[in-house]
Amino acid sequence: MKLSQQMTFLGLAAVTYYAVLLAAGIVSAEMLPQFLVSAIIFLLSGRLIRNGARKRAREEADKDTQKETRPEPDWALRTQILNWGMTILILCALGLWIVKPVGVSFLEFLNLLGPLGHEANWSLVSEVPSP
Repeated sequence: MKLSQQMTFLGLAAVTYYAVLLAAGIVSAEMLPQFLVSAIIFLLSGRLIRNGARKRAREEADKDTQKETRPEPDWALRTQILNWGMTILILCALGLWIVKPVGVSFLEFLNLLGPLGHEANWSLVSEVPSP
């Protein structure tokens, strides 16, 4: 099974899983947008991989007719940049998830923060008693 087919299959499995959770009443419809975004990303990535493979095959066929050579990209560097970028993104998301109080939604939490650097909205922190 090709990678593009695996990603498309994973997207379909995610959609099915989320539909079962919704039908069983385990999650509410309020959570549906987050689930659909991840499923759509998986479904589109399979298509993007497939189109990229077709384009690369066409380029290799055209390469025989053309004598121009393009420099090969530094894939090791690009992989490292992607890995570190995703690591930072995941750590930031986890940091926000940990900092957010338990009974507060993310939208309420962002409204609580207000504009960055504005200390007047941090009254919640000042209400915590000191040890």
